[in-house]
Amino acid sequence: MGEAKVSHLDEIEGMHGGIFKPIGSHLGVTAFGVNLESFPQNHEHYPEHDHATDGQEEVYIVISGRAMLTIDDEEHDLRAGSVAYVPSGTKRRFTTPDSAVELIALGGAPGTLFKDIISARQKAATT
Repeated sequence: MGEAKVSHLDEIEGMHGGIFKPIGSHLGVTAFGVNLESFPQNHEHYPEHDHATDGQEEVYIVISGRAMLTIDDEEHDLRAGSVAYVPSGTKRRFTTPDSAVELIALGGAPGTLFKDIISARQKAATT
């Protein structure tokens, strides 16, 4: 079991040009993934993906701004306070045509141990 930890988002190093902050890895969370994703207006580089191979399901919570979440070709306009659930095997992609957005992404695969891909990549990069 990990130790309690309190931090501030400013203390978490951003990845991919600062748009992705691995909150869970920073805090030592091992049961599920928690990330802050911050995309500028007109961001088009969020990859469409479905997590079919790892079984991960995700919940997104929009903190500020707006985003278009496309789930299996159906568009959903999200704004601050919007929440969305996307099961594994379901295609999803974010775009930001109207404004910047900040959102929290929570993920994990039911019935399996969580694999923190971000922490593994960070550790590999430092060795």
